[in-house]
Amino acid sequence: MKNRNIILTTIPLVLAFFALSSATQAVPSPPSPTNVNVVNTPNVNVVNTTASPVPVRDVDNPARQPFQAEAVGGFADGASTTGDITIGAVPAGKRLVIEYVSVFGTMLPGQKMIRASIQTEDVSIYLRISPQGSNAGGSRDYFIASGDWHVTGKVRPSFRGTGERDSFAGANPDSVTFTISGYLVDCPECVP
Repeated sequence: MKNRNIILTTIPLVLAFFALSSATQAVPSPPSPTNVNVVNTPNVNVVNTTASPVPVRDVDNPARQPFQAEAVGGFADGASTTGDITIGAVPAGKRLVIEYVSVFGTMLPGQKMIRASIQTEDVSIYLRISPQGSNAGGSRDYFIASGDWHVTGKVRPSFRGTGERDSFAGANPDSVTFTISGYLVDCPECVP
């Protein structure tokens, strides 16, 4: 009878031991310091003026120096083209690689912007114009053109753009905006 009491007492203890060991295995371990997720990271605001811009560099290719230029021109009364609009200048000793070009045109009602081009020393880029509709008051019709380009070559000290419309009627000042972006690279043979 004594052995029977020992067995009856031991069985609940063994079962309690297994229950405790499986319960302790179910508790997840805390994350290691290399696996910690950062939550609620504050935003970083950079406030610089155009006189003191944020320095930018291409860490993959430190020889590249970011470049962007924008110019606005218009149509004189009786002119179907804007004439040359100087967009930007390339510093001496640098070569410009154009990667992206965009044009935004605002035409008088009923007129169409039919062509836009960018000219460098050895290449002209012609852009496909797309109508976008009119403004709410119907006083202007909008047109855009844009494209990814990779133009490298001899870019003049100043390069230019030209817009063309399908009309000779009415002056339309400040109606074509050219924007070019890319990068500059050192070019010792480009020194005048």
